[in-house]
Amino acid sequence: MGNAVKKRGREKKEGLNEVDVFVGQRLRELRMLAGLSQSDVASALGLTFQQLQKYERGFNRVSASRLFKLAQFFRVPVSVFFEGLEERGAAHEGAAEGHAEESEGTLRSREALMLARYFQNIRDPQVRAAIRELAERCATQSEAGQGANDDLAMRQAAARGRRGRGATGQTVGQA
Repeated sequence: MGNAVKKRGREKKEGLNEVDVFVGQRLRELRMLAGLSQSDVASALGLTFQQLQKYERGFNRVSASRLFKLAQFFRVPVSVFFEGLEERGAAHEGAAEGHAEESEGTLRSREALMLARYFQNIRDPQVRAAIRELAERCATQSEAGQGANDDLAMRQAAARGRRGRGATGQTVGQA
């Protein structure tokens, strides 16, 4: 048998399976977008939070039946857990060295997930438009290396948002 140690069908020295890690990341994204803790989701599904944590990190493989229950819980199709997997695989084959930068710039960062969750709760279309425009300008200027103009873009977008709210007399808190 050799010196490889078996653990639930996987050899330890093999490491984590890329698909399991990807599915776990998608699970984490859904949970955070819903504003739920690991304990909230785990107790709703009859798991411990440690089990859910292992799923999210890709340490444990999510079974088909459990994946189906998770999809029902989050009210999404099961396919959501695999969306983008093929593109990610192709990107990994092409460039392995930019991995740290890539994952930092995706929706897998805690800040990006929280922003997405807050943005979903903004009901005023003018405020949403101002925030989208601000984010687009900041991203465009960052890509072009024009960080000095970020303050100007933020002030302009904020001013447009204020003008829009002033016309209706509503603030963000009023819907």
